[in-house]
Amino acid sequence: MIGESVGKTVSVAAANPYRYRQTIGMFVEYGRGMSNPYDVAPAGDGRLFVLNRSNIFDAPVGGLRVGIVTLGEDYLGDWGAYGTAPGQLVWPNSMVLDRHGRLLISDEWRHDIQCFGQDGTLLHGWGGPGTEDGRFNRAAGLAFDSAGNVIVVDAGNHRLQKFDPEGRFVMKWGSFGSGAGQLNMPWGVAVDAEDRVYVTDWRNDRLQVFDAAGRSLAAIGSSGTGDGQFRRPAGISIDGEGRFIVADWGNERVQILRPDGAHLATLCGDATLSKWAREFIEASPDVAVKRQHAADLAAERRFWGPVSVRVDGAGRLYVAEHSRHRIQIYERVCVA
Repeated sequence: MIGESVGKTVSVAAANPYRYRQTIGMFVEYGRGMSNPYDVAPAGDGRLFVLNRSNIFDAPVGGLRVGIVTLGEDYLGDWGAYGTAPGQLVWPNSMVLDRHGRLLISDEWRHDIQCFGQDGTLLHGWGGPGTEDGRFNRAAGLAFDSAGNVIVVDAGNHRLQKFDPEGRFVMKWGSFGSGAGQLNMPWGVAVDAEDRVYVTDWRNDRLQVFDAAGRSLAAIGSSGTGDGQFRRPAGISIDGEGRFIVADWGNERVQILRPDGAHLATLCGDATLSKWAREFIEASPDVAVKRQHAADLAAERRFWGPVSVRVDGAGRLYVAEHSRHRIQIYERVCVA
């Protein structure tokens, strides 16, 4: 049962249901690597689609791209380009795979949603700037309900909108503020098995929970650095046990909450070098020497800019770090 706030905490070490598995990624603007990854969409067959937002926009082939990698760290290719024409991207925020295997990408600058085939072919899209039904002010988080409808976080309009699988408007809810059911620049969204909707209320430093009709059920958390508190929460995901996992972006950590909203565990990062990074260092003697003489490499392990969290059907947790250009992967080890 969802509570009104986080009412208890437990030991991080004793209760953590996830164990570190591996890291994929390193900073590369073009080709095998990542550049400010904002989201990851596990395909269920060992492939991962990685949404690279990048900071280089005007090159003919820029770092802004959707990369396709495997859990074995094979780089299968990429697609995408910067621009405002159909099929291009500017400030992509979120990416999800629908039940038909299509990729939906939200874009904060374009204020729209675009639907792509896995090869990058544009299939359709909707939106545009505005406050009317079906339009957006900084489209952000994406999630699906049990019927395949897509819920879109309309961040700048401080609301959520629901669309059918083909992008036709269904309903909306939310308004600006800090009261029950109100939002201030919401970011991420997730839906549980009962179609309850969980939203990271970014500037209010909390989570909001709604039923399928958009009625407010609970507000969870407050501003701060303690267990169950947040500083600008970003991505959110629900795992197979109903726990919700939050990218606590401003605190550089990931928090795991029980289904009732109580704090369960905190992840701060456990990264090791990816295969790509190891190969780069082995081929770059000067880099290897600098690393040998570095005073402390412990900070490399920790999250820096954890912006998205995703859980796949096998119970693996993916944390995308936009400032370290990588994805840390954890696996479920127990039910708690």
